[in-house]
Amino acid sequence: MLKRDTIYVQIYKDRLVVRNTDTGASTTVARDQTFASPRMLVADFTMAEHQLRSALKEVKRGFFSPELLVHPMELIEGGITQVEYRTFMELGVGAGASKVGVWEGKVLPDDRVRQAIHDYKH
Repeated sequence: MLKRDTIYVQIYKDRLVVRNTDTGASTTVARDQTFASPRMLVADFTMAEHQLRSALKEVKRGFFSPELLVHPMELIEGGITQVEYRTFMELGVGAGASKVGVWEGKVLPDDRVRQAIHDYKH
């Protein structure tokens, strides 16, 4: 049985780190700072979605839409707001993911990413 790739996306102010936890393929995308905001990780949704979609094409295998765990790494003091959760979910779906989870906490090892996606409550 073929399974969907599991992709771990770490979002920083100045870059996206996108890693396929099944194959180890990884890419880092410098974020376009033209429309950056000092308050939000995703200030230009369209640009972020385009950059994530391009990164996913680099690391995923085959034709199946991957499952994605989005992990905001900065600007989350006090927790992720409902608006930010929605932004990260929509970003993943818009970039082509079949399922998206949002993680708040320590960096996860590759073998925990798939479980974190499936544990995520929508």
